[in-house]
Amino acid sequence: MMTLLADDLTSALDGAAPFAARGLSARVVLDPSGLGEPRADVVAIDLDSRFASPGEAEARFRGAAERLPDAAIVYKTIDSTLRGNLSAEIQGALRGSGRARAVVAPAFPAAGRTTVAGRQLLHGVPLEHTAFARDPRTPVETSIVAERLAGLERARFSVHDAERDRDLDALVAAIGLESDVVWVGSPGLAAALARAIPHREASRPAFEPANGERALVVLGSLHPANDSQVERLVRAGARMVELPSGEGDVDPAAIASQIVRGFASGPLVCLRSPRAVSERGRSEREHAARGHAAAAEMAERMGAVVRCCAEEFDSLVATGGDTARRIVDALGASALDLMGEVEPGVPFGVLRRPRRAIPFSTKAGGFGDAETLLRCVHRLHTHEDEPSP
Repeated sequence: MMTLLADDLTSALDGAAPFAARGLSARVVLDPSGLGEPRADVVAIDLDSRFASPGEAEARFRGAAERLPDAAIVYKTIDSTLRGNLSAEIQGALRGSGRARAVVAPAFPAAGRTTVAGRQLLHGVPLEHTAFARDPRTPVETSIVAERLAGLERARFSVHDAERDRDLDALVAAIGLESDVVWVGSPGLAAALARAIPHREASRPAFEPANGERALVVLGSLHPANDSQVERLVRAGARMVELPSGEGDVDPAAIASQIVRGFASGPLVCLRSPRAVSERGRSEREHAARGHAAAAEMAERMGAVVRCCAEEFDSLVATGGDTARRIVDALGASALDLMGEVEPGVPFGVLRRPRRAIPFSTKAGGFGDAETLLRCVHRLHTHEDEPSP
């Protein structure tokens, strides 16, 4: 069995998806107790630690890794833009698994994330000069990977450059799947590991597309990459519902009723978090000062809204790891079964609820081109592809 340890839901999903695309069964669980059940070839867990304290993040990863003494491969996912508690979580994974060192390769070439001379770049630009430097919850202040791993013993990890997928393939071949290491990377390294595993006839069940046309897209991320994707949804006929800004009480049922009315006039509705607070009269500095608490509150509200209208949609697409997790929790899901990828880094599968399963897709906020969200909607309603050869 291969186990993936992730700090948020989108990382768990996009880390496991390349293996599902190769025909392996892949399941994402939301509690460490699910790690001990050999229900899938690949089991990923969302430890929900992206915004936890470093000490708490390390404890969660250490505790989860301790449950995995027989795991053939241990993979610790990280965000390809280096957000989150990287060093604490890697430390926890190493201590819990008892493995000697971490092989760190954060590049995701298919999404324009490369590692050059130990520095993480987005389309050739160092991270501290991109929109991720202004992330309201986890701003990235350096693109030097080793600096983001400060606190780890230098002998316990190695950082590897990669500008193309074949660089990651070469790394996996050089280290070997049997090595007693913790693999640390984004969807790029996960895909390289998946390519190194012999293809098998699908051990996962066939994907059953949505039984109905109604698709709900929930946009929790305010990353600029989403703007063109939303415009494309609107051109495709999506009805837009925007959650009110953070001041005052918000009635989730009232917002859910707007979604229901949207479905009365078309099969595609988009629930969007409020525009950046600075656009409503606050300065960027004021927005950043309250960004963490506001974003967390908004994710909880979006989960509550989706719960109120859960019987009104046939498929679900969500952006932003924290938003996706709050929605899954609000829906009372027990697990998520992965079926493959809409495109690199954008997984799809089935959300397991007590009474019914919901086809779903997720993506990190900064992923994709203008067509990505629309492709997700289309994929959840068709039988269009098979595992990659």
